[in-house]
Amino acid sequence: MTLRHRWKSHDTCVNINKHLRICSLFCDNCDVINLLCAFFDTHKAIMKKIILFQILVGVFLALTINSNSALPTKREVGINRSQQNSLVQHIHSRKHNEMSGLFFIRYLPEFLKIKEFFKNFSDRASSFTKCISCRFLVSFMQHYMSLGASEDDVGAVAYKICTMFKIETPRVCAGVSALFKRELTQVLARVALDPSEVCSFLYEGCGSGTPGHDWVVPLPPFPKPTPTPPPPPKPHAPVLRVLHISDVHIDPYYKENTSAVCGEPLCCRATSGQPETPAEASGYWGDYRNCDIPLRTLDNMLAHINKTHQIDYVIWTGDIPPHDIWNYTRNEVIHLLHTASKLVYKYLGHVPIFPALGNHESAPVNSFPIPEITGNDSISWLYDEVEKAWSNWLPGTSHTLKLGAFYTAEVYPGLRIISLNMNYCNSLNWWLLVNSTDPTGQLAWLVAQLQMAEDKGEKVHIIGHIPPGEPDCLGMWSSNYYKIINRYESTVTAQFFGHTHSDEYEIFYDKSGPKPRPTNIVYIGPSVTTYDNFNPGYRIYTVDANYPQASRVVIDHETYFANLTEANLKMELNWQFEYSAKKAFNMTSLLPQDWDHLTYRFEQDDTLFQKFYRYFYKSATFSTPHCDTTCKSKYLCRLRRGRSNDPLFC
Repeated sequence: MTLRHRWKSHDTCVNINKHLRICSLFCDNCDVINLLCAFFDTHKAIMKKIILFQILVGVFLALTINSNSALPTKREVGINRSQQNSLVQHIHSRKHNEMSGLFFIRYLPEFLKIKEFFKNFSDRASSFTKCISCRFLVSFMQHYMSLGASEDDVGAVAYKICTMFKIETPRVCAGVSALFKRELTQVLARVALDPSEVCSFLYEGCGSGTPGHDWVVPLPPFPKPTPTPPPPPKPHAPVLRVLHISDVHIDPYYKENTSAVCGEPLCCRATSGQPETPAEASGYWGDYRNCDIPLRTLDNMLAHINKTHQIDYVIWTGDIPPHDIWNYTRNEVIHLLHTASKLVYKYLGHVPIFPALGNHESAPVNSFPIPEITGNDSISWLYDEVEKAWSNWLPGTSHTLKLGAFYTAEVYPGLRIISLNMNYCNSLNWWLLVNSTDPTGQLAWLVAQLQMAEDKGEKVHIIGHIPPGEPDCLGMWSSNYYKIINRYESTVTAQFFGHTHSDEYEIFYDKSGPKPRPTNIVYIGPSVTTYDNFNPGYRIYTVDANYPQASRVVIDHETYFANLTEANLKMELNWQFEYSAKKAFNMTSLLPQDWDHLTYRFEQDDTLFQKFYRYFYKSATFSTPHCDTTCKSKYLCRLRRGRSNDPLFC
């Protein structure tokens, strides 16, 4: 059957969902495609919910965004679609003639797993579509590279697919392709995993597993001390006031009165164009839509904190650059690292500052090569700059900062901070496919630090960026970390993370007994950025500290925010108190068992849960003002999920 006839025979299918084209182009015998077409032709309403775009193309964007692709010339970006070489012409060129229908006839049914698709369609469509998309696309890229495709070839295909299916604008497609092409090709050239194993690594429960990525961090042979609840703080006992700022995502190119609905992942810039209506215009201080904040918003917040609050020290849990990931350069992210660090020091340098590295601090985003990767591909360019920016705050930490951007520091006698680089648990860090076994030895180092703290009777607060229970955190890394925290539950009295931009928490449990026992708590601090649909905010913790036998636990926390709508109307930011955890949720203390009890109260008291839901977005106005039963169950699941992809409570 000729290509023309295949196109003609698939007109109906293409009209239903044009994203089936990519499969129909690659097979001479399209029974599988016809089967899918027939199914979606009779289930159009369901198809709109599933969006086959996600099945065949969606993950390709994730694959390129978290990997690498290639850059067209400016001329290629500007020419008409009709003038572009089609994807078919590229793949069926003389060089790549082997990519005939035989390959796809052989492998496509296996990757799509039609029977499994029907079986899982009703209840697991979203996760299942990710799996089959991933298998198909990884197989395609591996086969393409096995035929001798270069980085530029891979990038050209990525760009053409990105523009053909209008995944993003040509400008974004070009930038993404330029940034990620090398990582994708370098990683796939180094791994000996089949598509099912690769996808199992990226998506928990997807595929046959990755035995080479099963690993265990050993614990010392010393017995675990019997857990005992900390004594309640003494009346009028000394406390510490700890500022938590996270996810500032400052945009140096933010411009008010530009379009906030530009059709790209980040708007509110001169390149976003002019708004079509006044409602689409960006505000002076920021915007609720796909926009980060101007530097002046962060400056205003830090000045307010300096003037208003008495702070003992600062924890700063990462993510400085904006979300224009297609524009990232090493020089740009380094410049923003130093700019933000100097600004924080300007207003808060009179107290200790303890930062952690976010996933946006590298170029490309999420790209944190393991130590085995050397030369220009290594991550030393970033860690050397991190050491320069932070070492004055953190004396004696240069070695581990340069090794892996993690460190430990004594805050006060009896209280220690440990800052982790969570990018080595990040499933979007494709370099981990090469070797995910405790990169830089960070978790083994963590065990050693916690054992020394236990021996000396110190208490420890752990800070980082990606929360360990987030799906973004690799299951094996998260499981090892979970085990470590539970072993040292009497030493680790609190954990502080960011990344989600929301106001939430995660609970750790000891599941060895007949009933899960809460052991630890992760506080996830609100973001300063408004991206997307958040008010800007920050948090202050009150910590029991600095007297003999102080527990070092968090006694309460207060969250502050600025109403962005009001600020843009009045041209003035008004930072205001939002809530106290103890008062808002009627809690006597903030121990792990109290957070566990609160989560069960959410199940019974919907009014209380809706209050939490409002605080989750820092009281921002958004399109879903009420969280229904299905929505609520998902939120309760994430609150109890201290270990990523743990199905126990979900």
